[in-house]
Amino acid sequence: MAEACSLGVAAEMPQAVQTVDRFHVVQLLNRAIDHVRCAERRESAEKRRQLAGTKYVWLQGKESLTERQLAKREELDPAKTHLRTARACQMGEALQDVYSCAGRESAARALDRLCSWMMHSNVREMKTVARTLRKEREGILNWWKRGSTNSFLEGLNSVVQSVRSAARGFRSIAYFRTMIFLRLGRLDFTAQKKLTCATH
Repeated sequence: MAEACSLGVAAEMPQAVQTVDRFHVVQLLNRAIDHVRCAERRESAEKRRQLAGTKYVWLQGKESLTERQLAKREELDPAKTHLRTARACQMGEALQDVYSCAGRESAARALDRLCSWMMHSNVREMKTVARTLRKEREGILNWWKRGSTNSFLEGLNSVVQSVRSAARGFRSIAYFRTMIFLRLGRLDFTAQKKLTCATH
């Protein structure tokens, strides 16, 4: 969803259909939920007590929670406590419902309903998320067309970043490019080692 990435793709590959990765949409919402929790904790001693140690209660799906965490989630249900964090968590669960839709049309309707709910809530962070989701709507819905993900590119990028940090910088882009090819190329240097041993 980074603007630089979108502009770069549009400039270099104008016929490409851009898809917003599901992982990044969920990550965007989880970060917002955690910001809501942190902000709400600072509002009063009562809320600090209620929300103490609950970070992963809100960030994980119900199927991943322990019995104790589930009990805490039930105790802090928005109908009982009126916590903004609990409402934000419900919106996160609604996003999971969007991704469980079978097709693009039903997902579009569910996504629009979710964005409308977020915009009409009194949770400021969720309104920001809704604006981003509306801006990236077509890219998000393209996921149902192909189900594509950029996890392979994310993996390559992590290797490239490890090359850069290990070198503490390069004198030129050419050296950096060479090191990337050496690391990612899976080249076999066994013949070179044998040759070196034979000459010494």
